[in-house]
Amino acid sequence: MNYGLATPWALALLPLALLPLLRHGQQTLGYSSLAMLPRDGLSDLVDGLVRVVAMAAVIAMVFGIGGLFRAAESVERIGQGAQTVMLLDSSGSMDTAYATGTANTSRAAVWGTYLSKGQVARRMLAEYAAQRPQDMFALFVFSGNPIPVLSLTEKQSAIQAAIAAGGIERGLASTDLGTGLIRSLEYFKDQPFTGSRVVMLVSDGAASLTIPVQDEIRNLLRKYRVSLYWFYLRAQFSPGLDTKMSSDTASQIAPEQLVHKFFAGTGVPYRAYSAENPNALREAIAEVNKLQNLPIRYQDVIPRRDLSARCFGVALALMAVLLAAKCTELERWH
Repeated sequence: MNYGLATPWALALLPLALLPLLRHGQQTLGYSSLAMLPRDGLSDLVDGLVRVVAMAAVIAMVFGIGGLFRAAESVERIGQGAQTVMLLDSSGSMDTAYATGTANTSRAAVWGTYLSKGQVARRMLAEYAAQRPQDMFALFVFSGNPIPVLSLTEKQSAIQAAIAAGGIERGLASTDLGTGLIRSLEYFKDQPFTGSRVVMLVSDGAASLTIPVQDEIRNLLRKYRVSLYWFYLRAQFSPGLDTKMSSDTASQIAPEQLVHKFFAGTGVPYRAYSAENPNALREAIAEVNKLQNLPIRYQDVIPRRDLSARCFGVALALMAVLLAAKCTELERWH
């Protein structure tokens, strides 16, 4: 472990620790003839210990004044899980209710009187992350523009806060799935490949991908060796991912079918889960929880810790010992 001082100039006060060697600070008693007194080894030992305690107290105070700290360090840990990027659609369509299984599925329902698809999804993803404390999670949201929220970390407090933060306001009108997916895959850039890599896409579709965007997505998925899971939150009047129709018809009324077909042909592990109600979404997330449970190695960053309070605590304890010694001094011969 590496240690340092926030204010190194405080080390100039260290010579003060030599003062107990120069002066004992004890009360002296007169005696007619010191030569008549026998040698008292115990008293000499106590005197030496008191001086050492006084020196240690001064040193502790100096390091406290200097702001002693333990520097941040990286520790390799081994667990069971995956590196998971949660990619959430934050477009306005995610503010609607599920097709079935909710108290109010009307499109005319007043915002705030029901749980939207996005709110339910965030709640379930938070539960999923809480069940996997050894996983590394990142969060990325997209609508008209991609918004990075949290890079890969295993800190549950940060993960839970990031998931909850995005569920406060309503979404925007547009959906740019392609850019959001590309930017989220960049979270794996320069990350050592030490276990499973997963992108959990939570979206209700209604997006199209151009050929150049498809090529870039395919290349990044293969380059970073990512498994892709799409939790498709089917809208009330959507035909879904598996309804047979021509490509031209799908591009007009169900572009998510074309996206699904593209994902299936990327050559990477891919599964789509059609969730038209909260129970279906919960079951889909539970299935992924069973699939992604392989060994993972990751670097845990332990942040810098301020030790000045501990130094002052040690100094206070040593001063209490000196005070106790002072209280036991003899003021006169009995």
